[in-house]
Amino acid sequence: MTKRARLLVVGCAAVIAALGGVARPASAQPCDMMSGQVLYIAGPDSMINVLRNVAAELWDEDIHIYYKGYPSCLGIQNIVNNGPTTPDPAEIGTPDAHLASFWPGNPDIEMTCDLPFDAMDPDEPEIVPDIALSEVFATTCADYPNGLGGVQDFQGPALGFAFMVHPQSTATSISAEAAYLVFGFGAESHVVEPWTDPMTILHRDEISGAENVFAKTLALDVAKFKGTSLNSTGLLVSQIAGATGPAIETSIGGANVSLLDTRRDEVRVLAYQHYGQSCGYFPDTIGTSFDKRNIRDGHYPIWGVVHILTRVDAGGLPVNQGANRFINLVLGTDELPGLDPIALEAEAGLIPQCAMNVSRAEEGGPLASLQPQKPCGCYFEALTGGTNCQACTMASQCPTDRPKCSYGYCEP
Repeated sequence: MTKRARLLVVGCAAVIAALGGVARPASAQPCDMMSGQVLYIAGPDSMINVLRNVAAELWDEDIHIYYKGYPSCLGIQNIVNNGPTTPDPAEIGTPDAHLASFWPGNPDIEMTCDLPFDAMDPDEPEIVPDIALSEVFATTCADYPNGLGGVQDFQGPALGFAFMVHPQSTATSISAEAAYLVFGFGAESHVVEPWTDPMTILHRDEISGAENVFAKTLALDVAKFKGTSLNSTGLLVSQIAGATGPAIETSIGGANVSLLDTRRDEVRVLAYQHYGQSCGYFPDTIGTSFDKRNIRDGHYPIWGVVHILTRVDAGGLPVNQGANRFINLVLGTDELPGLDPIALEAEAGLIPQCAMNVSRAEEGGPLASLQPQKPCGCYFEALTGGTNCQACTMASQCPTDRPKCSYGYCEP
């Protein structure tokens, strides 16, 4: 007999969110590694909206960014070990294996080229990344008992993750206990309805940032996920979106919220009730909003940050000056007329650090209060659907309980 359980929970005002991959044409042209200052970035597409806009601006400063989509944990391993990025296992043998993107002065015109490699050996290492982007902390991927050596982790915008189902599914919420059984047993035993088919319980592989975030959140060994493993998040989302017949009810998977935000008409995010919570929450205030309120205040626990890892000198400054300029623009330390990283992050379903009220030092770890020096929570809300905050041009216009005039609004 198979043990069956229904551990779905519905309750509490809840919250939702998503992002999509970019189709890139194949190219036989080699990347120009001799002109300008080359900045090679490898990592997941989470921050692609920010990256392409910054890359277009920096091209005019003769800093040439070449970007390759790459799994989080492999990218961390490469940059910490100062080793080249070999082809993504999911792309070996395909035209995409060495394909990189670049934006020469226009963020809306994406061009492609081939990174350096031995044409006689598709597994021959390419080049060492100057920046590795990651959706997880380095220690989530592997033990680094001696630290990251000469690599420093600059934390970028926050990023949510969520479980999703087909829009016609009757499921509305899932608890941590239910998710543990669904992905830990894959309907082989301890079945949780309606997710009763191992073939439609979908998850990523061990090198995926998202997979590691879900594993840490559920306290489930990342190597022990059951069901059907896929090496592409885009494929995972598409498979659930395209489900027919009984699979409409039995399909479930997880992905980053920035991707899911762009595909809300194809898949639906489940409210999530964490261990010890009395009800479920969406990433946003309600399932149709984009304010990421429940991530920002800590009610929704499945989130991390986009990590920007690069090699630094003894003074903690990036060795690659282009990397230093890129990081400063992304984090808002440097400014360029017309470049608004907060707006770009909001558009992409990311949460700038200045809009967060909580932080954590490890994946799924305890929350700590965060009080940004220059908060932008109200501005972020204005960008993502509207805010009730009072507008201002100077602090004297703000009430005593919200005394800071920041980004045009009165903040606490």
